[in-house]
Amino acid sequence: MTPFNIPIDHGDEQINLSIIPKKDYFNIVYADTVLGAIRRKGYDWTLLKQEEIEDEAISNIHHLMDTGVAPLSLSIHEVNLIAGKIENQIQKH
Repeated sequence: MTPFNIPIDHGDEQINLSIIPKKDYFNIVYADTVLGAIRRKGYDWTLLKQEEIEDEAISNIHHLMDTGVAPLSLSIHEVNLIAGKIENQIQKH
């Protein structure tokens, strides 16, 4: 599966997230920064712990912290929306 973009409402604005498929999970990327990753387990989706995300993505997260830029935080509602949009993309392929 190739990477794809999805729009979501975040606060008062709409943002575009890149979804990067990995071996068995999906990285959620905004402005070249990995916000986190989710994995499907049966019919449910779960957030991965930081140690479950591959090293390259973790370096990206730490780089953002080193710059002092506040990372974008996603609510559980937004994560559920992202999971639904990933499901729709999977069904297309």
